[in-house]
Amino acid sequence: MKLTTLIGLVLLLTTAVSAQVYTITDLGQLSPTAINTLGQVAGNYDGQANIWSFGKRIALGHLPGGTYSSAAAINDLGDVAGTADGPGQIVSIDGGSPIECSDLTQPFVWTPQKKMLGLGTAGPASDDAGLQDNGCPYPFYGAAINNRGQVVGYTGQLTDVFQWVVFWTNETGMSIFGSSWWNTYGNGISNTGQIVGENGVGIFGGNATYWKNGVATDLGGLPGMPSLGSSAANGVNDLGQIVGWSSTPIEGNQSYIHAVLWTQSGTIGDLGTLSGDLYSSASKINLSGLVIGSSGNTVISSTAGSLEVVGLPFIWSIGSGMQDLNTLIGPNSGWVFSTATDINVWGQIVGSGTRNGQTHGFLLTPQAF
Repeated sequence: MKLTTLIGLVLLLTTAVSAQVYTITDLGQLSPTAINTLGQVAGNYDGQANIWSFGKRIALGHLPGGTYSSAAAINDLGDVAGTADGPGQIVSIDGGSPIECSDLTQPFVWTPQKKMLGLGTAGPASDDAGLQDNGCPYPFYGAAINNRGQVVGYTGQLTDVFQWVVFWTNETGMSIFGSSWWNTYGNGISNTGQIVGENGVGIFGGNATYWKNGVATDLGGLPGMPSLGSSAANGVNDLGQIVGWSSTPIEGNQSYIHAVLWTQSGTIGDLGTLSGDLYSSASKINLSGLVIGSSGNTVISSTAGSLEVVGLPFIWSIGSGMQDLNTLIGPNSGWVFSTATDINVWGQIVGSGTRNGQTHGFLLTPQAF
């Protein structure tokens, strides 16, 4: 796509109010989780990770001896990262010998050349930190992959309090870091190696944080929010813009969470909610600054223990603010969108919803594409 076309696309998205902006590709029963620059979609179907590529769905299978796989992310090389079970190795972080485990919930990387590779896990040789349960660790999850093949994720909540960010590279293997308190997890990674997520602050939960070259920076939250455990970072682009959520200032003994955007300078902006909603959370941001997420009146805990908003998917732009994706498609389509999970540099969006009452995945392509 030419730069002039991309600029026109952004202008279209920032000026549309209730016109049809997107065409819809039905992805069938695939549950999409991510999309890359080429328009390849990673997702899940029938207990295993899949790729939808140029109209064809490809099952990625399981690890040898495993029973399931789940795709979380895809990079521009077509490499997929996620979580799977199967035999794997626990790397010692304190000088002990590696431990072989016959049933390990672990991150994986799938590549077109080498197929699915289990990344194993990491932990102390002893059980002091609660990392091992009957000789095998608690679950480790893969959440994101960049174009350098670096994978980021998080551990499950170990015993009562322990949780870490998970980081894997082909050169250094598996490592864990962070405060070790829940909620500590990695949710996204840019092509520059900037990791975003949440860093635990004791029994209070976690604060939005980014890590660069091993250094953690607390992003804080909206002015007047509760001081601890009140924000999370979910997505980052290659310009260093970060999105997530923050608690709002307490009013009448009540605080909500709103989708927020942190700029490269660290300032924070409240993206608001859709009309009539109390809560919102942003999940991804593309290179043009378009943000997707969810707005609604229900909040649940995610796998990592952070908060997710259940409601309607939105797209936010600096020109038009927050818009319900359901208002940006043609009438009488039969579609009702419920989630938006990723957006690529061209503004293509993937997610799930219902078509004529049946659950389907979708790919939205801007009409100017």
